[in-house]
Amino acid sequence: MGEDTLHLLNEQTSEQYRTYMQQTSAVIKQWLDDNNVYSGGTPPQLQTATAININAKGRDIETILADIQAKFLPSCVSTAHRHCLAHLHPPTLLIGQIAEMIIAATNQSMDSWNQSPMATYIEKELVEWLCQRWQFDTGLAVQSSAQANSEYTRQSGGVFTSGGTQSNLMGLLLARNKFYAAKGVDVQKEGLVGQPRGTILCSDQAHFSIEKNAALLGLGVQCVEKVDTDSNGAMLTSHLQQKIEEIGASNVMAVIATAGTTDLGAIDPLADIANICRTAQIWLHVDAAWGGALLLSQRYRHLIDGIAEADSITLDFHKHFFLPISCGAFLLRDQRDFESIRHHSEYLNSADDEKDNIPNLVTYSLQTTRRFDALKLWMALDLLGTDDYGALIDTCLDTARQAAELIEDHADFELMHQPIISSVLFYFKPQNTALSDKQLFQLNRQIAQDLLIHNIANVATTQLGQQLCLKFTILNPNTQVSDINTILEQVAIAGFNRLKISEGQHYDAT
Repeated sequence: MGEDTLHLLNEQTSEQYRTYMQQTSAVIKQWLDDNNVYSGGTPPQLQTATAININAKGRDIETILADIQAKFLPSCVSTAHRHCLAHLHPPTLLIGQIAEMIIAATNQSMDSWNQSPMATYIEKELVEWLCQRWQFDTGLAVQSSAQANSEYTRQSGGVFTSGGTQSNLMGLLLARNKFYAAKGVDVQKEGLVGQPRGTILCSDQAHFSIEKNAALLGLGVQCVEKVDTDSNGAMLTSHLQQKIEEIGASNVMAVIATAGTTDLGAIDPLADIANICRTAQIWLHVDAAWGGALLLSQRYRHLIDGIAEADSITLDFHKHFFLPISCGAFLLRDQRDFESIRHHSEYLNSADDEKDNIPNLVTYSLQTTRRFDALKLWMALDLLGTDDYGALIDTCLDTARQAAELIEDHADFELMHQPIISSVLFYFKPQNTALSDKQLFQLNRQIAQDLLIHNIANVATTQLGQQLCLKFTILNPNTQVSDINTILEQVAIAGFNRLKISEGQHYDAT
């Protein structure tokens, strides 16, 4: 056997695999023990320090790991750090890391059963559990307005995805196909040329992937019309109803409701929107990439009441379920709607397999080769149970509410909005200092940059209305109120030091 074949994972290299994994885990352990939120420096410094050299002859694993330890890991943002609060980017469960090892080592591909025999059934069972948990599983439904007297037994379904953007694409794709099928057009075969353009309605706070996906589907960004929101960032059903009446229900392809907007965490009135869509016979997709985690909450579950009435749902498990990227799911109320994207390939999902009841999940997915990401969620649920899982989620929401109280009590901060899920929007506005809106905008942006570059905290910036805000997105159950208080103190120090810089004084990073 040649030397090069010893690099492959198999029975002959299993001991070498264990050694490499131990060496790698030791390097990662040291990085975690260093407990830095980020120590990579400024963007120019990082770019200058980055050097990738590929040579004819390879190097040994020890040298490569030494470079990883010295150069790569310190320049990573540590989501495990209690001060890492910038985005929907959580620390990961230990069991998720274990699952990733198994996923990588077994390298199952979820497109066909003979590439992922047990994994296929685990994903199918987990999708069924998710549908049942949402009370989204079975029931009676009317096929269409043209068949109002014809009822059939509905069976829900779904598939795991790479995340929210892909799941939202799935929802829009199936809604598009059904919309044109009702007009006698098989858009998958015939295309969109010459067809009337349908309208997609979503709130003005909806995720940008709605417009991005509309463009991908050949519908164009202009088919997406925005519905006004209230002071909480939730869709105004009165304006939705007005839009539908103006456009005509038969011209609305889909309504996209959001359960957890990126900035405010706003949750649209799902039950009311569902009633409107059901009456108008319009497809309702709920983007619950963030808020879907409240399914397991013991105290906040009511915030997503009505989600079970959707036609399709987006879920992300690499957000508030604390699992490693990537891990998402798309749930479908009536799995018969998958028929519009069915394609058969004899080498993957032959018709004979269907006759023999052999499941090939490529039939339901936009991906062909696909990782067994469902294992992460299954193992996490198995280890924690739904009660302990829900408690982790609730802890983050509780901390966000306590953080808002601290900000309200601080004279140099302005709280922009009471937390809905676990994001907190605020900005530094020093009292007794006359700063223009433009100056406050720039000051808060600089504060966020300084905190990260100086390894203090990772805090995001966003814009609410005309005001640039600092944002805590609290997705770490280990983040305590004392951590929030420390970060706020550092925000104030950075802010006052920045004001000194503008007056020509020296900035002390400590």
